[in-house]
Amino acid sequence: MSITAPAYNERENIENMVTYWESVFARDGIQGEIVIGEDGSTDGTKDILRELQGKLDNLLVVDHAVNRGYGCALSSAIARSTGDYVLTIDSDGQFDAGEYTLLLAEMDKGYDVVTGYRRGKRDVLLRVVADRVLNWIIRFLFRLPLRDTNCALKLFKGDVARRLTIEARGYPTPTELLVRAQTLGYAVGETGITHYERAGGQSKLKALRTSWHMLLFLAYLKYKQILFRAHVINDF
Repeated sequence: MSITAPAYNERENIENMVTYWESVFARDGIQGEIVIGEDGSTDGTKDILRELQGKLDNLLVVDHAVNRGYGCALSSAIARSTGDYVLTIDSDGQFDAGEYTLLLAEMDKGYDVVTGYRRGKRDVLLRVVADRVLNWIIRFLFRLPLRDTNCALKLFKGDVARRLTIEARGYPTPTELLVRAQTLGYAVGETGITHYERAGGQSKLKALRTSWHMLLFLAYLKYKQILFRAHVINDF
């Protein structure tokens, strides 16, 4: 299994996260790998990861010289993964990689992708409400009847994860992956997972700007989906 994550200015969290992910592999007897898309951090995250690489043979860091966005960082990590399963997760401690077992149990029912949905989202009220509105829009636009498409904790069959394109720079990335998977005919399931408060540092999201960019990107993604299904473009 490959644990893949983006990291940008996560100095307060990254060592603890990598250490914990290693403990999940050890706990379950998994010969796994951790692949981090290091996205041009300026706070010392790069130095911490370089030090960890010297200690851990199964840690791969894909280094971006400049910040290119969450989507690019996660895409770089997935592209360099080699596992039969790919787990996507954030590096800020809001999700537990050990809950891959919940996603895997659901995947065994015949799914190619399983996304978590956050039971009791640990966030400010505005973002909780925004997420609910977002999921209503996605169900309407894409006929994707899921509770929490933008949850970062997802499990993919490895070849499926590496087949999917990521164009979003930031916040829409987890939703984009599910829309693309569904459009390409992959079976998508979901199961409940735990959501925690950020372990340290501050969120990089700006509410109004993020919401506007999300709506623009969903409109773009819907347009591309229509063209793909009409055989106007070759790939999605």
